[in-house]
Amino acid sequence: MHRLVARLAWAVHMLFVAFVVFGGFLAWLVPWVLIPHLGTAAWGARMAAFRPACPLSRMENWGRRGAGEDQLDKAGFVAHYFENRVYPARWSRRVEIGVGTLVLGSWIGLSLR
Repeated sequence: MHRLVARLAWAVHMLFVAFVVFGGFLAWLVPWVLIPHLGTAAWGARMAAFRPACPLSRMENWGRRGAGEDQLDKAGFVAHYFENRVYPARWSRRVEIGVGTLVLGSWIGLSLR
């Protein structure tokens, strides 16, 4: 049960992060997607700027604890799964700025279509 909760939280988190990054481009094909994307992008920007505890990270940690697994990195989900795996940790602010620029660029592209 705990392991299932941890894996489900991980999957939802990965989909959420992917939607934050690429949802604006998806809106080019399906325009109504822009509305939920605005909310997820705002949430993602808030998480990057202020680093509050994320409910999905808490859920994953609960499942991990119950399953006897190590918890996520104290810096959060992105730090645990992406930093030093996809990009060096020292690039984290640059990556966040790049993602923000990509999201804004997708919105600008959508507005010009």
